[in-house]
Amino acid sequence: MKRQHSRAPSNIISRFIFDRSGVAAVEFVLVAPLIILIYLGAVELSMGLEVDKNVSRASGIIADIVAQQPSVSKAQLEDIAKIGAATLYPYDRDTDGAGIRITAIQVEQKKNNPAATVSWSYGEGGLTADTKGAGIDIPVPLHAPGAFLIKVDVALSYVPITTWGLRNIASTTGALPLSETYYLGPRLSNAIACSNC
Repeated sequence: MKRQHSRAPSNIISRFIFDRSGVAAVEFVLVAPLIILIYLGAVELSMGLEVDKNVSRASGIIADIVAQQPSVSKAQLEDIAKIGAATLYPYDRDTDGAGIRITAIQVEQKKNNPAATVSWSYGEGGLTADTKGAGIDIPVPLHAPGAFLIKVDVALSYVPITTWGLRNIASTTGALPLSETYYLGPRLSNAIACSNC
C-alpha cells in the first residue's frame, strides 16, 4: 500500500512564485486600468482644448460680423449670435447653450484718462446685457480718445464626455467654465448704432 504525501505549503508557494505561465495576463490586468485612464485623459484634454479654441473662434466671428455692419437691430444681433453659437455645437450639450454678450463701447474724446461707456448691449444664454450709459472697463491700450469698440463675451460650461456619460450616476455636474472676450473696431463707419437695443 502506497502512502500519499501532501505537498508542503512552502513547496506550493515557491512553485507559484516561480511559475511564469500567465505573467502576461497578470501584467495586463495590472496595467490596463492605467492605460485606459491615460487614454481617456488624453481624449478629454484634446476635446477641452478644441472647445476652448471654438469659444475663442465664436467670439471672433461675432465681433467680426457686427463690426462690418453700418447699424444693427436687436433681431440682427440675435441672428449673429446664433451664427457664433453654431460653432460650439455639439459641445454645448446638457447646458442652456453658450452665453453671448455683444456690447458697443464709446470712449470719451478727452485726452487724459478718457472714460468708456456702454452705447448699447445685447445678451443671451445667461450673459445679460450691460446697462446702457454705464461705465465699463476696457484694456488700457484700447483707451484711445473717441474710440468706438465692439466687445463680445462668449461663455460656455463645457461638460466633458466622461462626465456627461456618467451624469445619472454622479451627482456632480463636472462642467468646466470656458470664456473669451474679443474687441474689434467698426469697419465701415466711426460708430455702429443699434435701433432698438
